[in-house]
This record gives sequence, C-alpha cells and structure tokens, in this order.
Amino acid sequence: MRELLKHYVDQTISRRDFTAGLAALGFSAVAAESLAASLSAGLTHPLPAAGVNFKGTGAEIFVETLRAAGIRNVFGTTATGMSSFFDAITLRPDVRMILSISESQATSMAQGFELASFTTAALFVPGVAVPSTLNNLYNAWKDRSAIAVFADGPSSEYPGRNGFEQMDDWIQPAEEFTKWTWQVDKLSQISEMTRRAIKVAQTPPGGPVHIRFPNEVLAASNVEQIIYPQARFPVPAPMLPKPELIEAAARALLEAKRPVLCAGGEVTRAFANASFLRLAELIGAPFTQGLSCYGDVPIRHPLFGGHYGLGFPRVAGGQDVFLNIGAPMPDPAIIAPPVPRTAKVIQARVEMDAIAMSQPVDIAIAAGAKETIVALTDAIKGMATAERLQSIAAPRMEAARAAAAKEETRRLEAAKEHWNASPLSWERVSAELDAVLEPEAVIVPELDYRIPYPWLNVAEGGRRIVGQTTGFALGWGVGAAIGVKIAMPDEEVCCLVGDGAFLFGQIESLWTASRYEIPVLIVIMNNRSYDNERNRIEGLSPLWRNQDTRSQWRDVTGYLGRPEVDFAGLAKSFEIEGATCTRPDELKKALRRAKGVLREGRPFLIDAVIMQLDRSLRRTVHTWYPKISIASERQRKV
Repeated sequence: MRELLKHYVDQTISRRDFTAGLAALGFSAVAAESLAASLSAGLTHPLPAAGVNFKGTGAEIFVETLRAAGIRNVFGTTATGMSSFFDAITLRPDVRMILSISESQATSMAQGFELASFTTAALFVPGVAVPSTLNNLYNAWKDRSAIAVFADGPSSEYPGRNGFEQMDDWIQPAEEFTKWTWQVDKLSQISEMTRRAIKVAQTPPGGPVHIRFPNEVLAASNVEQIIYPQARFPVPAPMLPKPELIEAAARALLEAKRPVLCAGGEVTRAFANASFLRLAELIGAPFTQGLSCYGDVPIRHPLFGGHYGLGFPRVAGGQDVFLNIGAPMPDPAIIAPPVPRTAKVIQARVEMDAIAMSQPVDIAIAAGAKETIVALTDAIKGMATAERLQSIAAPRMEAARAAAAKEETRRLEAAKEHWNASPLSWERVSAELDAVLEPEAVIVPELDYRIPYPWLNVAEGGRRIVGQTTGFALGWGVGAAIGVKIAMPDEEVCCLVGDGAFLFGQIESLWTASRYEIPVLIVIMNNRSYDNERNRIEGLSPLWRNQDTRSQWRDVTGYLGRPEVDFAGLAKSFEIEGATCTRPDELKKALRRAKGVLREGRPFLIDAVIMQLDRSLRRTVHTWYPKISIASERQRKV
C-alpha cells in the first residue's frame, strides 16, 4: 500500500494505475477517487484560492491542512491517541513523521528545523507528554521560534473526574511558553485552528503555539471541510521605519566619535546580515554580537568587538552612539554591561514591546531589521559625500585591523601552552575541527564557553552558527542539530555539546539520528564536569570568598567523571560509529574517519576528552565529589 502511494506521489505511475492499484487492495471506486483527488491537490497544482472540499477523518482534515501549508515534516513521539494521525500520514507519504523517543528532543529537533529553514515547524506529541516538551519549548519561546505544537488528548466525555491521563486543565501548563493555546472541541474547526496555529506561530515576532485535539476529534469520520492554501492567511509584515527617525539616527551615526553597532536574531531572520556588515563598514563602526540564537555577525572580521550578551565586549564603555538592531539591550539581566548613560541609544526591533524595556532610548524605531538597515545606509550616503565617508571609515578600519591582528597574535600565542596536551585543550580541538569542516558548514553549539568560535572561521559567506538557544535550558543541542540537518541536508552540520549537556536527556536523540540516517557530526567536549557551572558556584560561595574558610570549599555537584561515561560506547549501542580522543593524533584520526562516515550518510560521534578550566580560563583539575554509598548503609545485603 505505502509503496503504491509513494509511486503516485513521486509521479512514476498515472492516476488511473493508482486507482486501479487501490481497487486491487479492496478500496471502493469512490474511496479510490477521493484519495487520488486529495493527493493530486498537493502534487502538480497548488490549491485554488477558494480551497477544495475534503471529506475524511478529523486526522485527515488536520494532515491535509498541514499539506496545504507546505509542511512535510512532523516531529514527535508516539501515542495510542495518535492512531488516526498515523493512518492519515500512511495514506499521504509526502508527509513524514520524524520520530523521537523523547518529547523534549522532538521539540529541539523541531526548533532546529525552524531555525535553519525559517519556516514553521510542526510538532505532534501525546497530550500527557506536553510537560516533557516544556524544557525545550521554553528555549523555543526565548528564541521566538515558530513551532506549531499539536497534542492529542483522551476523550473529554468525562471531564473533572481525575481519570486516565486527565487533569483539570492540560492547556494551562504550556501557556507560559506560547503565543496562543487552544483545544479543538468542534469538528468544524479542525482545519481552521490548524491554519491559525501556523499563522500565529510565524507572524513576527514568531513563537510557539499549542493546539490540543481530543481523541474523538481526530478519530471522527466523515468530517467535511474546505482546505484552503495557507498562503491566503499569513500577515506580510514589511515594517518600514519612519523617515524622520532614520534621518535622526543617520545623523547621529555620522557625527559620532565612537559609535558601536549591535546585531541580534532579527537581523538573521530578515536575511540582513550582509546589509548590517556593509553599514558597519560604511562608517568603520565596530559591531558586537547581541544575545541571539544565531551567529548574526562574522566574528573574524576586524570590526568585530565581542559579545554584548552573556559577555563583556572589548568595545564596551566609551561609546557615544549605540545602535542596537534586533537584539535585547545590554543589561545585567543578560549578564552584560549597560550602555553608558552619556551615549545616544538607537534601538530598532520588530518586537516593539522590547524597545526601551528597562533603559531609556533616544531614538526608538519599530520596524523590520532589513528595512531599517537599508534605510540607514541610504540616508548616510545621502548626507555625506564618498570622500567624507572614506575619511571617517578609513582610520577606524586601520585601527580595527591593527587591534584584530594583535588579538590574533595573542590568541595563537596563548594556545601554544597546551597545544599538544592530553587531555586536549579547547583551542586544539577547535583548530582541528577548523581544518576538516566544510567551508560552509553549520555549527550548532551547546557550550558554556565561546572558545571555539574564533577558530572556526565564522565569516560572511563562510560557516554559520545556529544556536545556542538563548533559553540556556540544557538538553537542546543534539536534537537541534538533527533538525538543522533535516532542513539543510546538503550542508555539513557539526554539533558541539558539553558532556553535562549531553547527559541532560539527549542520549535519546542518537536513536533518531541513527534510524533516519541523519549524517551529523556530534563532538562532545568532555571535561567530565559541569565546568563553568562549578566556576560560577565557586565565585558565589561564602566559603570560597572568605580567605579564612576558602580551604574548606568543595565542588559538591560539578564533577561528572564517576561513573566515567563511555560516550563512544553509547553511540555504538545506537549503531553509530564513534571515537574517544584524549590526544591530538587520536583526534586527527577520528575526524578523518568521521568525514568518510558522514559522506556515507551516517552520523558520527567524537568524545573529545578536554581539560577543565578555572574562572581565569586556565587549566585546572577538580575530581572531588561527595562519597555516598547507599549499599554501605544496608543491614542486609539484599
């Protein structure tokens, strides 16, 4: 049956042969024609603007609406209540389910797909498992990722009885991390609410939505609705800035002595990265990376001034004009120094309620990132001659190149101390990755350090960074990398994940990578500890901060080296080849093997055993942990 459907969807057999094949399988002529018409609607011809009438189960109405929206991948897990949905996609092989055995990982896969494809991702999970999605749904909400989360639900015939898989309100738990939630109780609204979920999720600023389908709604038969093309429902949002605001901002940038620019995720979502870079180069202004789920700027560029979110950029302090496009404002709430009070602040966001949230803003521009950048560039060119612009930009660029060269020399010199060390240094692992990754590889990090970034040639037209999530709830990276690879099958995808993060519920993602032959390179940066977490705990400890009691301080929770997890062995149990590396020669060999395995279409895992770092990023060793043995407390050896 499925093979027959595949041949028809692939258009290797005619409609007549398809209906004849269905008849041979026992379908009535009416049923065969109905199914053929349904499938044909999404093959060679787009749906008419007026939509098409469709009659089938509630689940078929749901799937047909997804098809009309161009959704071909549904991420999720299994449940008996989803039986009708499974039947519907069995009859429609152009819609496929990417199965995970963990709802949390299915959620990060959906988000990775959305971040890479810039299209709404669909997630379908058991209703009782919605709480399991919340860890990574929180991440998706923080990153404003458009994910339509659908869930089944047991019969609503007996509400309020604390029955099987029942609670008083299954919708409420997801409300905190979604733009909109709804339970579909009326059969007449299956397609309508599915369309609306996709529309609300993708309307800027995007975000997750949650729709719940009681089982009787999915299983209902002979439901008839009009399936409209999703293209009739999205809200186009070309948000043009006000000319007078652009003029004022352009004049401020031209007159500034020390301007600083900052880019956030809205720049990448608007495909405005190159335009942002050209604006910075036009006036020779240093730029920073704001808190973002993307790498929005090329960090090997001479004008790159550091990270202005969870970080203290080199160019912080002293700026007289600060232009922030598409990022949260630097603030202690995101562990960043605030902009000097004397600076003129210009903030441009699509997410307009985030403008002037906690700090005063001199020029507030509620507009699209690309529209703002293009308008600013044109205004600056209109206000100043090419000669004047050159006189402004040239000395700044010269100074930036000199500073970047000095920083590069310092970085390379500092790396020499532990270049050949075992366990491996962060720098050596990063450099070896740089030597083998494709020039346009996509890096998906879930790390507590940004040490690898300068080594990986993240540059304009080069490698991209997708992640890490601004939610920073652990257990995200590997699933996200899988989603990125599904969205971008022709790009090399490398996930960099800490050992602690990987152990935080991500082992299950190896099952999906193996089953669906998803060739991602997973590099576990394994220092056998929650390294930076230990450093933060140490810095806040009253014992440590007091010189008289410092010797009593112990790392109670950070060390993960007992038991010593065999990550390569775990990968092998999922039929994924892996290697454990503690020396540079082992790493080189493993990376060469990994490249071959990826070309063959299989994932590969590298357990890179690296050194621990202290708060000054110097090598340290912490292996103490509280020795607790429940076995020793027994009175009987049972």
